[in-house]
Amino acid sequence: MLHFLNKRRKKNNSHTIRAIKGENNKIENKGQLLNHNININGNNNTIVIKENSIIYNVFIKIQGDNHFLEIGANCRINSAILWMEHTDCVLNIGDFTTIEQAHIAVTEPNLKVIIGKECMFSDNISIRTSDSHGIFDLQTNKRVNHAKSIFIGNHVWVGAKATILKGVTIGDDSIVSLGAIVTKDIPKNCVAAGIPAKVIKKNIYWSRELESNK
Repeated sequence: MLHFLNKRRKKNNSHTIRAIKGENNKIENKGQLLNHNININGNNNTIVIKENSIIYNVFIKIQGDNHFLEIGANCRINSAILWMEHTDCVLNIGDFTTIEQAHIAVTEPNLKVIIGKECMFSDNISIRTSDSHGIFDLQTNKRVNHAKSIFIGNHVWVGAKATILKGVTIGDDSIVSLGAIVTKDIPKNCVAAGIPAKVIKKNIYWSRELESNK
């Protein structure tokens, strides 16, 4: 059974697909959710979109129970796949964050992707908490590629075609360059580039404008 906490819907939602299976799944939309596809198969899942956010051309896929997805106020998401799987996962996108195009997958139980406020994501960005398939030690048969949560700070700029992998924390005001693959933590106020990404510049800050805002 689907409960709409806010039933307000725009008349110009030209492409709207919602396939909801399970009990006590909730969608609270206080922004504009346009041209979207929401597929939920499970119980007790919640989607929250806060005030003044404009979410366009998004596919939300939720499999399993007790997931929580929140998009903060005043966000702009142009195109995205938001994927949650297994149980008890969290995806949180902070206020005033913008995303041009991203695939964000929060999979395996009790994991999180937390994205801070005022972040700027370019296009073709991939963020994944899991490899989606098991890798095992030949001698012990124990899994060696365990899934881990991802934490991205406030005011982080992620360049086009960048990939952020499991277990990574990125500090406030940092930049991930175009095409980088991030496998380890990045401190605040740094530029990271390369495969795998390494810090190439420290003690920086960035602005959406060409001129300094300080």
